[in-house]
Amino acid sequence: MPTQQQRSDSTREALLAACRKLLLEQGLEATTLASVLAETGLSKGALYHHFASKAELIAAIYKAESKGAIARALAQAEQAGATAPLVQLTTMCAAWLEEIRAPDVAAILLRIGPAALGLEEAQRIENANSLALFERQLARAAEAGEIGAIDQPLAARLVNALMTELAIASLRERGQALPDVEGLILGVLKAMERGGARS
Repeated sequence: MPTQQQRSDSTREALLAACRKLLLEQGLEATTLASVLAETGLSKGALYHHFASKAELIAAIYKAESKGAIARALAQAEQAGATAPLVQLTTMCAAWLEEIRAPDVAAILLRIGPAALGLEEAQRIENANSLALFERQLARAAEAGEIGAIDQPLAARLVNALMTELAIASLRERGQALPDVEGLILGVLKAMERGGARS
């Protein structure tokens, strides 16, 4: 017999799955809390126990989508056998670009989430997942002597912004090959090293 926590988790997952499905099939405006309840057969009480609003429900979907795409990209980097921190970083970034090309993932992360939550909130959520990861990898790369003395927080933000722009560009030109992610990231880091050496 399922525990109370298991039932609660199951209800939350059902709400998230139904809302995600409706957002992708019907769009942001047509997806209402009433339509989510109709899809799940759950009560308003069950919904409001977990989510206070449609925006809160979409924020949870956005967070899960962001974490999922990053987790799958990390897994691909690990499967590729990347051990050096910079190779791990660039391999993971290239894998993430492939993830974001999936129509459902792109719709949630690049269109629906920002429209529902606002660009600033969507960026805050995404940064909590990706930016922290980039900062950790760059710190490891510095410890391993792979990069020189650079402003690591700034470098992480630049890599994060670069990946966002590459994702948008790759969606516009789906038929084209992905750019040289490794070359672009290493170029940014090398330019930062050179800039630091002059000052």
